[in-house]
Amino acid sequence: MTTIFSISKIVIYLTFVLMSFTMPQKAYDFEWPQHRSVKVFKELIKVYDEYDLEKLEGFVRKYYPEESVQKKIKHWAKVYSEFGALEPFKVADKNLIEDSPGIWFRGKDSKNWVQLIIVMNDSIDQITLNPVVRGIRPVGPLPPYSPMPVEKLNQYLKEYMDAIVQKDLFSGNVLVAQGNEILFQGAYGLRDKTLNQRNDLETSFGIASTTKTFTAIAIAQLAETGKLKFSDPISKFIPSYPKDIADQVTIHHLLTHTSGIEFDDYEPFNEATKKAKSFNELINVQLEFMDHMNEGRRSNFKVLNEYDYTNDGFDLLGAVIEKVSGLSYARYIEKYIFEPAGMVNSFADIDLINKSANKAKGYSYYDEDHNFRLGKRFEADPARYSMVGGAGGIHSSVSDLYRYFKSINEEVLINGKTKELMFSVHATPYSSEDLDTDSQYGYGFAINRSGKANTIGHDGVDLGIGSRFAYYPEQDIYVIVLSNYGSMAGSNVANHIKDLIEPNFIPVETN
Repeated sequence: MTTIFSISKIVIYLTFVLMSFTMPQKAYDFEWPQHRSVKVFKELIKVYDEYDLEKLEGFVRKYYPEESVQKKIKHWAKVYSEFGALEPFKVADKNLIEDSPGIWFRGKDSKNWVQLIIVMNDSIDQITLNPVVRGIRPVGPLPPYSPMPVEKLNQYLKEYMDAIVQKDLFSGNVLVAQGNEILFQGAYGLRDKTLNQRNDLETSFGIASTTKTFTAIAIAQLAETGKLKFSDPISKFIPSYPKDIADQVTIHHLLTHTSGIEFDDYEPFNEATKKAKSFNELINVQLEFMDHMNEGRRSNFKVLNEYDYTNDGFDLLGAVIEKVSGLSYARYIEKYIFEPAGMVNSFADIDLINKSANKAKGYSYYDEDHNFRLGKRFEADPARYSMVGGAGGIHSSVSDLYRYFKSINEEVLINGKTKELMFSVHATPYSSEDLDTDSQYGYGFAINRSGKANTIGHDGVDLGIGSRFAYYPEQDIYVIVLSNYGSMAGSNVANHIKDLIEPNFIPVETN
């Protein structure tokens, strides 16, 4: 449908945009809806923003059953650790839960978006449900209401980063570039709190699932040289895998999370994979837990042919890389990706990672017994994994990841035809017209749209690890955020930069 504006609506819109430069939307612009949950919302935000644990506990005891008090105190403490203080921004356009409005809040310091929903019982004296929607943006005009000029980005991000670091909402490194020009880069926080050693621009961080892009590029290179085809079944490379599964599942299925091979919702399987020291051992763990394949898929296995995110398929791809290339996974990545891309602070070998003198240790609010304790960050278990797998484990720096993505775009690592295939949509995890967002997946790369903002890349999260690796093709802008705080710390920064590059706005349609 063609969008047509009436003259009056154009005038109203332009007036609103012009006003927004001098009078940004603050909490006082917000109008609470007429709903029975509003009184409770206001009580919550008051004690939440003060972050007085005694008052927060009083609120929780007032509105939650006794048996869930400690759990709910932890719940709101986690939200605070991710977003900091909040201010209400707008009422959600559509209710995700019938008759319970969602309220979009913006972090006062983090500048990130979260939608809170409170569902009350009939007597309005108990909260029965309180979903927290993360990772998406409100639909409609968002501050700063128009893209920030690149010449202003550097100073703005310096001030923004200083503010969130002061609130201890971020530790890590950030790089924003347009084409060959670095617009902003900065290093923040400590890579080692015990030794009081600071992060610098060459510090390497764990990138968790962003590793999947490296695995995918390696597979694509092997396809270009004719050593495999995307249509090849994995039985061709992994003869030990059950034939009824391996004959059906192809390289394409593994690259797109559409195979149906998934075990990683089963905790004993996850614990076993952490101890694996080779790709053969990773395969053996899958064979050992074959009867625990998710949702009963092992019986009469059929390829799923729809998106279901899993680490297990990419670990199998790592085994394929070793089988086809004759090299270890780490050596292949070093020789055919790190070296040609000029990546000098990146590691795919667990021994080199452990020996690295400028590696950021990860920190989280979870203690050694996995209890959440806001107020003190604990070092994430340094021996959490015994190897770098095809699904996660590589360490890299912001400048190296910038070089890496530029090398992909400049066809240093793969040719243009292959790049187009990698960045084409092969699966759709999520799409919503109401939220004006599409989450799609290519070959090892996420292809996302939020409003008018289109990105290609990946992210990764683990205890003490947060990575965001995004390219905006329309603007030719690269955004690399690596954090050793994990959780939402890196995502908050990357999401706010997205608002600066492309504020979320949908014109009003008229007939």
